[in-house]
Amino acid sequence: MSDHLPRLRGGLAALTSIVVLAGPTATAAAATPSEVLLRADSNRDGRLTADDDAGDDTWTAARGAIMLPNVDDDQSSCRTTGPKGARLSDAVLAACNDAADEVVNGAADLADLARLEIPAMPHISPEAEATVVPDVRSRGKVRLFVEREGKWVTAGRISANELRRGVRLAIEARDVIRDPAVWSGVTDLTLTVVSSASTRTDRVRLRVAPVLFQHDLLPLERAVVASPEAPETLEGRKAARKTVPGAQAYRRDLRRALNAAGLHKPSREWPAGGDQWIGDMYKAAYASMPGPDGKEHRIVVDLRSPAVMPKLPARDRPLRDASRPVFTKLRGPGVAGVQQFDAARVDQPDVNLYYGSPSSPGNFGTIPPHQGYPTGRIVYGGAGRFSPDPAFTKMLAAQGYQDPVVVDTGWLGVGHLDEFLHFVPARNKRGWAAVVADPRMAMKLLQDLAGTGGGNRRLVQGVKPAKTDHPAMTVSQAVRDKALVNGTRIAAQGVDKALRQLREQADITEDDIVRIPVLYTKVALPKDYPRQNVTAAYLPNAANGVSTGTGGYLAPKQHGPRRAGADVFAEAIERALQKVGVRVHWIEDWDYAHHVGTVGGDIHCVTNVERDLSTTTSWWNTPRS
Repeated sequence: MSDHLPRLRGGLAALTSIVVLAGPTATAAAATPSEVLLRADSNRDGRLTADDDAGDDTWTAARGAIMLPNVDDDQSSCRTTGPKGARLSDAVLAACNDAADEVVNGAADLADLARLEIPAMPHISPEAEATVVPDVRSRGKVRLFVEREGKWVTAGRISANELRRGVRLAIEARDVIRDPAVWSGVTDLTLTVVSSASTRTDRVRLRVAPVLFQHDLLPLERAVVASPEAPETLEGRKAARKTVPGAQAYRRDLRRALNAAGLHKPSREWPAGGDQWIGDMYKAAYASMPGPDGKEHRIVVDLRSPAVMPKLPARDRPLRDASRPVFTKLRGPGVAGVQQFDAARVDQPDVNLYYGSPSSPGNFGTIPPHQGYPTGRIVYGGAGRFSPDPAFTKMLAAQGYQDPVVVDTGWLGVGHLDEFLHFVPARNKRGWAAVVADPRMAMKLLQDLAGTGGGNRRLVQGVKPAKTDHPAMTVSQAVRDKALVNGTRIAAQGVDKALRQLREQADITEDDIVRIPVLYTKVALPKDYPRQNVTAAYLPNAANGVSTGTGGYLAPKQHGPRRAGADVFAEAIERALQKVGVRVHWIEDWDYAHHVGTVGGDIHCVTNVERDLSTTTSWWNTPRS
């Protein structure tokens, strides 16, 4: 870590200054603009004048300093098990990070702190002393350090001798913004210098950096997949050996697809204990502040799924067991883990059973950067009771820079956004496109095939009869099948409504969309089930894919009917995506994901990713408009 302080945005060589000087009188007074005492880092003028209200949480990118939520684990010191390998509670597991102690954990930790400086005051009186303290609401949310004899220690009173030499300070935010009613993320630091002649004060305002969702235009660095060995499960626990069907074919094709896209880094193995739905374990985000020379300094922030399980693994471990590796495997140098959920749901098993699915990360996405939202915008699914955890969505909205868009996903059996929507880089005006499932297109493909002599062909190709619900169904039968016809109708109406909501809230129009065929079926449910008229993908859902961020798209092998030896669904999908410069890489997932359980899933459901953040836009540099 370099000892010099970062420069100002715009290339200015001096640091922004907040000033308090001991004056000639014995009265308390605010600093005047010409006085120089406290220099605030983060490349922003955070000074508050006498006209500013200390209780006002206003902060602007043009005027205000920035601090990072220092919640990574730079020395990998957080324990992941208790005595004798006992499992920690979810709360204890999540509580450990660099800001949980009162020390600076090495040079990497120091780089995560916002720096301040009190310039030397050679003429200060011998009895003078100073303090720098946060406002009342921020106490417990930030921690201030002072450098003494080459070591960083928690700041207390600052002596006259220190003031004569000049004082170096550093501040960390101890958490992210979770509930703005508790803490808005804005902190006012008040510097007070007391001498026999005077008491003067001044304030600097800082804001904790927002947690920002990563988006699908960022280049993929490596995939994150479930370990193929079911016994390699959670925190060293033992389990019976159990091979997950289809894992070998999925992993083989995923590796080939990544290699073809020029992505050779080995996948990260996730100890899932047989729970292969890695896309629903966490959502990758990040936080950043100005660093040396104005460069963006970032930490990854992985947001654990807030879904409380209908059958709790344990009362003190109510979240999905297989999502704990957010802390036990991912958290470390430059990588934070955060969990936030409504604790009341622990005592609501029926709510979690029928309405808990929308809280899974597969129901959250990011509209790529566009006018007014230089870091992109959160989008998630929900309507009425079928909505994500309110504590989690409140935290997302509180960040203030990716205002969430909400669309109705209640027409889907699993209720996840990724069952019909994804984003890819594109050769168009925006530079990206929304990949949208089109149920009508899928049905029309079948109708056209039936009308041109292909009606007697099997709907599902290349799958063992025991692995599909209707192995003998032909194309002609499919276009008349009640479940498929109704599923198409319900899904088409659902997609139409979601696109209206995206147009109204985010100005996404037909010009920004690539439609691809996805065949939906109506899910057969008991009459007393509280959710009815819901759908699932009958053939593998190509909208449930993963963008490489470099022009590639990982999609599930279609297994659709053939014409002239080619899969008609695969051909249509490839044509649609080729128009915007995207190449499809097909991955076998029928046994591993698609035909699992009542509604199954596909590539996005079983694959998480780590992306290259080097091209992110500094959220403070580009004003929203």
